[in-house]
Amino acid sequence: MELSVRRIKSLNGERFVVLVDESGMPLFYPALYITVHMRGRSLAVNTIQNALNALKALYAWQSYYGIDVESRFSRCELLQAHEVHSLRDFMQKPLQDENDGKVVSITRRPKTVSASNQYARMSVIADYLGFLADQLQLSSSLVGRDSVERMVAQIKASRPKTSSKSSIDRDEKHLDDTLLDALEAALKPGSGNNPVREYAVQVRNALMFSILRITGLRRGELLNLMIEDIDFAKNTLRVIRRPDSKKDVRAYQPVAKTRERTFPLMPELVNEIHRYVLNHRNKVPGVKRHGYLFVTHKLGTSQGRPLSNAGFGKFMAALRTIVEGASGIHAHSLRHHWNYSFSKTCEGQGITPEREEKIRSYLMGWSETSGTAATYNRRHIKEQAGKAVLELQIKHLSQAPK
Repeated sequence: MELSVRRIKSLNGERFVVLVDESGMPLFYPALYITVHMRGRSLAVNTIQNALNALKALYAWQSYYGIDVESRFSRCELLQAHEVHSLRDFMQKPLQDENDGKVVSITRRPKTVSASNQYARMSVIADYLGFLADQLQLSSSLVGRDSVERMVAQIKASRPKTSSKSSIDRDEKHLDDTLLDALEAALKPGSGNNPVREYAVQVRNALMFSILRITGLRRGELLNLMIEDIDFAKNTLRVIRRPDSKKDVRAYQPVAKTRERTFPLMPELVNEIHRYVLNHRNKVPGVKRHGYLFVTHKLGTSQGRPLSNAGFGKFMAALRTIVEGASGIHAHSLRHHWNYSFSKTCEGQGITPEREEKIRSYLMGWSETSGTAATYNRRHIKEQAGKAVLELQIKHLSQAPK
């Protein structure tokens, strides 16, 4: 049975994610699980999609080994220890495509997913199978609640050990200003290195890159921008939350995950936005149906619609090919770089660490008590620590007897 995860937009704008079979029919128990356990907690659509991808892997395991969990549970039969072990091993396998349930064929050197991915899959599956056992009333049967809990505990105990101590910090993979300058030069409209030909798209892409670099916005926040969010008189940009917007035709709706806030912008950048809107965006058919800033220019059914996540992904993929050393660039790496540059600016201005954390939390849309600001400041802190250590060594060597 081939399964796929689909996003659906309702008439009132609300987004749903469902696991469907070949005919497009949602699977009953996964849909019930998502409705009861996840939507009721107002979890993000992406979080729900990740859970459904884990359940899709569970169904792939059932198909591979000829196991029907629902039928087994209805007969009051739980998973055996060896089946839990095979489930653990199977959850290491990558799915061939996130939109289908096929599993990559085993080669001489089979690929595996990361330990954190396997851990997340098994966590969802353990919770789901406990839910399924309750729905099929195994807890009140001869099997009993204790047996169900032991099975769930065994699945969780089979998850891989995850440790952050040996992992490379994300801040180690930093960007250099010289690389970003080279990318900005290549994206300049009219540049010979520009990866796209249409001038209007060149203007749009250069503008998106500049905003990401200057503000540190998330991808979803950038694609969620509307013209009304730009105050052309005050030179500001507002990040607004618009979950389940009726105006947004995208089923995979980009959203602002964090708090709303206002960014001051340089007048030059605001003028560039204004020119893009008047000279390029407004000439694209269909843009008057919505107010989203960045749109699809290419001829086709999506022309004039808000730029999709897939369209933005193609833009970022093109960036990795036009300048040497840009193979690892992505929207979030620009966000990390913004935070690093912000730390250096605060240091140069003599801003206290406490004040810096408050300002950073506001500009990034975080709660001041979340602790996220400290995470993004780690690279700068390590640089400061390195300088301090070198100064101590220099002092020691200068005082050592010759």
